[in-house]
Amino acid sequence: MMQNFYTLSMYGQGVVTLPKAWREKVKAKKFIAREEGGRLILEPLHEENLRLLTENPAFDFLKNEPDLYDDLVD
Repeated sequence: MMQNFYTLSMYGQGVVTLPKAWREKVKAKKFIAREEGGRLILEPLHEENLRLLTENPAFDFLKNEPDLYDDLVD
């Protein structure tokens, strides 16, 4: 599998613009960010990977916030 590397810049309060080619490819508006070995990994949030959030105790607050949960997969 070919890996693409992108240079990103951070602005203001930590805003990072995602590369246009990647945004167009993944067609997502929401993302999961996770730390792994000192790296920040971004993945598009789609229904098939929503279970990653619901199985992670750090996101238990979503169970009490149905509006937030529903907004995740819009």
